[in-house]
Amino acid sequence: MNTSPSPATSALARIATAIGEGVMSLECSARIEDSTVTLTTAQLDLAVYEDADTTIFSAHWRDVLIEWRFTSCAGGYAVQLILQGENELCCTTLESLRLQYRPAVDLSDWWAINNDEDVFNTLGAFPVAEISDAGFHGNLIAGAFPDSSGTGLFLGTLLPQRYLHTYHVQMIESGLSFSATTSYPEGLRSQTRLESETTWICASRSVCAAIETFAAFIPPMPDMVQPIGWNSWDYYFSSVALDDLIENMEAIRKDPRLAKQIRYIVVDMGWEHCAGEWEPNYRFPGGMEHTAQLIRDNGFVPGIWLAPIHVAPLSYTALRLPELLVKNEHGDPQVVDGGMYMLDPTHPSGRALLTRTYSRLYDAGFRLFKIDYVSCILQAKHFFDPGKGHYAVLRELIAIIRQCVTEESHLIGCSLPPECGPGVVDSGRIAVDIHNQWGHVEWIVEHLSVRYWLHGRVWLNDPDFLIVRGSDTSTETQTNVLNPRTNDPHPGRWRSGPVFSGEEAQTWASVVMLTGGSIFLSDRLTRLNDAGRQMLYRAIEQALPISAVPLDLCDGRHPALWLQSHATQRRLTVINWADHVAEVVVDLARYGQGCPSTARSLWSDVIYRSTGNMLRIRIPAHGSEVLSWSEIGIV
Repeated sequence: MNTSPSPATSALARIATAIGEGVMSLECSARIEDSTVTLTTAQLDLAVYEDADTTIFSAHWRDVLIEWRFTSCAGGYAVQLILQGENELCCTTLESLRLQYRPAVDLSDWWAINNDEDVFNTLGAFPVAEISDAGFHGNLIAGAFPDSSGTGLFLGTLLPQRYLHTYHVQMIESGLSFSATTSYPEGLRSQTRLESETTWICASRSVCAAIETFAAFIPPMPDMVQPIGWNSWDYYFSSVALDDLIENMEAIRKDPRLAKQIRYIVVDMGWEHCAGEWEPNYRFPGGMEHTAQLIRDNGFVPGIWLAPIHVAPLSYTALRLPELLVKNEHGDPQVVDGGMYMLDPTHPSGRALLTRTYSRLYDAGFRLFKIDYVSCILQAKHFFDPGKGHYAVLRELIAIIRQCVTEESHLIGCSLPPECGPGVVDSGRIAVDIHNQWGHVEWIVEHLSVRYWLHGRVWLNDPDFLIVRGSDTSTETQTNVLNPRTNDPHPGRWRSGPVFSGEEAQTWASVVMLTGGSIFLSDRLTRLNDAGRQMLYRAIEQALPISAVPLDLCDGRHPALWLQSHATQRRLTVINWADHVAEVVVDLARYGQGCPSTARSLWSDVIYRSTGNMLRIRIPAHGSEVLSWSEIGIV
């Protein structure tokens, strides 16, 4: 009896070894015939075809040809699963990769990394020991690493994507299991050919080196000017009125330093009659034409917020034009986001409504468009055009808008998934909303730690607003609109805790700067004191157009050391996440970086001098320091 491994088994073992130490048990599967049949690697008689860079495992099931492709690239493998049949596949999912990761070390003190479209899920780096029995799901990237310098496992989905592609990570005995699954909308189950999304996998690099390698699959964007402006949302929420715009424009015009920098004035949520009826309400007399003209007359570029997919159930659009709504499995309007219907961009009437809305606002003079709440499309069960994947529908939505507002306008994708790919919008939101509470700073940095690399490749990163108002920076006692859970003993994470201290406001300004992206003020400027205004001046005037890299990613929950390198200039942001004063010793050599002999504080102009190739900094609780130097001296 021949007990030697089959050619397919031997080839898979070679690939696992090439991916990196600890990778084993490579498998794939497909759920077809409306999920009644699940084909796994073990059930298939796999033939192997190899050339210089690609290994193809091939098998037949009935009339279905299955090809599992591994292409060697950038020190790892790009993996894809393809099904081709003579009849309808009725396929719901393709699991293009499942593996076990068992390096010869204890993983209990390792860190998992995760990205997820659901901002309330666990994102960023978090202890492997905290993974629940059910594991966790995410998208775009996933992995596990011992710390910032040790090698670990990384998985990332190549962009742009067509279909939903998720990673699932679970604890197993002595290791972790990872899977990559592509899911298809019901309209695509009649296809005779389906391809999974492509996962790049590598287990021979540190976390930042793996992310940098993965990011390099996307060519850098042409240089773009960082948009700088003021937005109505964070102070006024949806209660904004025309008089509020006038007050803040006057404050900017009277301040020479702000007037020199601020270009855009953006009217956020609250101007509209309701979602689906994008007409002005009573707080904007004269309409949006008048509002845009007033902004231009004050020397600014008008910008406006819309949620083009949302349709309020009691709007005229919903009640009288139901054909343009996304339907659920029963043929009724699908409900998302706490009670909204969805506009279907693939329906001719849906496209027509989008065209009328954005053309009218462009003709009114708006040249920046903040496009919000569009990720709800990922929940759609059916589209009018059944052949479209979710990300293709989102790209089509933005293309319709772009055609209306032209390349002259700046598009901010707020909740637009980066999976749509590069060049779809000009700027993209990278995290949950900021509010002037410390918990939101922590939350956003968790997002940023696994999304910083999007800047300059997929879009310009938009960190949300540069706000500084708080207990030490505002003339107001009450710095927020109503928080309905202020006195709730268990309020959850959203808008929880006291407002910014001066140190916390400065740290948030430091975070905005290190993103390298857009800067939009959103305080009531007439209510900031001198300390608050000085923070704005420095943050706006000294911002760099490049993203920082988290040097200590996977050394803790929140990276504390963020390095920006621009031409000959270096800038290191150091954050004290602790609730007490900390004496921070920065050893840049640990992260492969040279230590400057002297560095200047961006915030205080204090000069720091290194001793023993280390910088020693005393930072207050929740405070930060931004150190700047160049290859030729202090800057």
